[in-house]
Amino acid sequence: MAKMIADSWVAAESGNIPRAVRFYKKVGLKPSRRMGHYVEFTLPGGTVLGLFSMGKKRVTRPKAGWGIMIRVRNIRKSTADLKRKGIRCHPIKSPGGGTLAWFADPDGNRLVLLQFGK
Repeated sequence: MAKMIADSWVAAESGNIPRAVRFYKKVGLKPSRRMGHYVEFTLPGGTVLGLFSMGKKRVTRPKAGWGIMIRVRNIRKSTADLKRKGIRCHPIKSPGGGTLAWFADPDGNRLVLLQFGK
């Protein structure tokens, strides 16, 4: 395997970067870098979310997808805050020791809130 570099991030396609930026600002994130048809948001904990646009050429989405996991201290408060901002959250029944809820950005990219324990 090639030598790894120190930083890494998650990237997802957006059909409309300005719309996605407005959505992520509503969630509480601010763009940390912009370059043409690309924008980055630094999530709590240091993970970077990059959104890119291919213009008219779209990336084929797999049937199963990735979810960006965001650990929170109080999932009830976090989901209530998002609902007040007009962002619909969906609970997930967890077989493990965590409580989860997910929501999607305007392009259908899934973000999952996770609270370990009670």
